[in-house]
Amino acid sequence: MSLLCVKQDKNLLSEKNFFRLIVVSLVLATLYRLYPLVLGPSVLREAFMTEDGYLMLTIARNMAIGLGMSVSDGTIASNGVQPLATFLFAIPYALTGGDKVLGVAGVQVISAVIAVIGIFTVRSFMRLVLAPYDDRPLWPWLLAALWFVSPHLLMHTMNGLETGLYTVMLTVTLVVFGKVLAQENAHKMGLPLLLGVVGGITFLARNDAIFLLFPIFGVWFVHAVFVARRGLVATLRSILPSGILIIAISAPWMISNYVNFGSIVPVSGTAQSLSGGFARNADLLPAMLFEYAFVMLPVPQLVQFMPVFQWGAVAIVVTILTLFTVQTWRKGGTVRYVVLAYVIYAVLMSAYYGFYFGAGWFLSRYLSPLAPLLTVASFSVAYTLATLLMKSQAARIMRGLGAISLLLCFVLLGRLLIPGVKEQGHFQVVDWVTQNVAEDIWVGAVQTGTVGYWHDRTINLDGKVNPDALHALLTEGHVLNYVVDSDIAYLADWHGIALWVTDELAVKNARFAKEFALVLHEPENNLAVLKRR
Repeated sequence: MSLLCVKQDKNLLSEKNFFRLIVVSLVLATLYRLYPLVLGPSVLREAFMTEDGYLMLTIARNMAIGLGMSVSDGTIASNGVQPLATFLFAIPYALTGGDKVLGVAGVQVISAVIAVIGIFTVRSFMRLVLAPYDDRPLWPWLLAALWFVSPHLLMHTMNGLETGLYTVMLTVTLVVFGKVLAQENAHKMGLPLLLGVVGGITFLARNDAIFLLFPIFGVWFVHAVFVARRGLVATLRSILPSGILIIAISAPWMISNYVNFGSIVPVSGTAQSLSGGFARNADLLPAMLFEYAFVMLPVPQLVQFMPVFQWGAVAIVVTILTLFTVQTWRKGGTVRYVVLAYVIYAVLMSAYYGFYFGAGWFLSRYLSPLAPLLTVASFSVAYTLATLLMKSQAARIMRGLGAISLLLCFVLLGRLLIPGVKEQGHFQVVDWVTQNVAEDIWVGAVQTGTVGYWHDRTINLDGKVNPDALHALLTEGHVLNYVVDSDIAYLADWHGIALWVTDELAVKNARFAKEFALVLHEPENNLAVLKRR
């Protein structure tokens, strides 16, 4: 009997059965992404869409109905988005005449399709990196599946933003870069030109791709000159056309930003950096990096700020990434230079968003493109350790850990379906405005993504998509005078906006205190409303 149980256990963890588990996981995670389409508008509008996602959808919809890249019923021009995803998300609005519910449904379908494409691009990257370790196709499929079903990453790829598209293009760029380095004939320009095209598209997906493109071109130059010994002229002959292509693809967007808004950086980037300061987000970095090294283990918020956890997480992630980089380098081949470029990108992203940029509440989303690197690093180190301890059972051990990881992801995804566990956080504002404010009345809010999508006449006050509000913040330090001079009749937002008529700044600003009064304050519902007198 015991021998029979052991045999059945081995069969259960066979490569064939494990691959079936991966396929089932991919199918279930795809259906999870699509379930809001079946349950109707009330679920669809809140299940995955984020506050910033609705900002992008507002601009996408306005583009589709002829109002251009704008917010506030087409009255305020805005570039506070990443262009590629915005143009893609405009498609369902163009096809439905700007219908808001059908538009959200279309965006969810597009996001799901992009995520499915991501299975294959992430798998291609994993296959490239894991080939020197173990060239069996099972492991890249496992890591791609973990990326696809991870609770954090699933939500990020469906958030109405560019996050999933960016990871897809990033992994495509890295795979093409690997092919460029492996190409023996330096005179063939097909792959270098392709790298320029995908690099330019990646920049349009999200402009912090500059942190990836510079390392890629730097590593490419060093490899060509000092490793492949192709000479300076031959190296520049292959590199420069690729770089020129990237500039040509990205230049129209940057020129438009500069001409129309005074900076090549979208206004959203400038606005969100206002909440920054040196090392403002440094205490969040350990948890974010740990979660992407172990995508099945989200860190509770209470634990994130414990010094013991923070130092432990830093030690674990740095050790894993160091061991992985050293192992990959020792195995040789051109893939090590791809990994080197990715590691430099990870360091630059961590430094920029952890020590310079603001908006720490978005750090998980900003750093999600690091997940493929950190996941494959954790897997490689774990596989090496299993091989050292029990070589004959190493593959079986990793299949067991993989099965547990996939199961844990689905348990966590199931938990998110429990009412009250995950809330969008802004529909109490939308519902109040819908019930109490006529469509032709102007509403103002600091957070206008959700309410601004469902109530067209909404004016953004944090400057993320409103250059005029951003100018007020940069010159005066507040938007109180801007609000008074605007057509805003109501201010509706989270309950903290009640402080605008009670704190010292508001009391000193006689114009604002004279114009607006608090008419609703419900901290228990996270809602407050100010009305023009």
